[in-house]
Amino acid sequence: MNNAPKLIPAFDTLPDPDEIARIAGWLADAGLESLELSNDAGIRLLIRVPQAAQAEEGQDRLPAPARLAEAVDTVAATAPYFGHLCLTHPLRDVPFAPVGAQVSRNDVVALLTLESLQLPVRAPVSGEVVDVVAQPGALLGYGAKILEIRPDHQD
Repeated sequence: MNNAPKLIPAFDTLPDPDEIARIAGWLADAGLESLELSNDAGIRLLIRVPQAAQAEEGQDRLPAPARLAEAVDTVAATAPYFGHLCLTHPLRDVPFAPVGAQVSRNDVVALLTLESLQLPVRAPVSGEVVDVVAQPGALLGYGAKILEIRPDHQD
């Protein structure tokens, strides 16, 4: 029997409008389009977030750290959502991005696991991994720093 604690609380009633707005803000910040919550009683809530601002700019969600790379020594790869940190692929022993590794912008450098869902953490810039800050298996929240990259300054 699985005694692991649930990361998502029981969904017995609909969240109030303030909670829905807060969840929608988290989705937008994470660059996610939607979230569906449901339970065994048939209650279903689908929250969709328009990505209009992103589409209008014609940019993906990563250019801000790339622009900041000119002004700082390192750029952090951060959690785009919440979940347990996996620094290695579940089917491999080799870490995605160990200290000293060269990564390219948008490379997968870690995974966040939420129950059976795995979400990639992508490198915000190209460069060398100089520090892994977060511990494998740790429960991270949105925006938590995972690793530091010294940018190539070519992004």
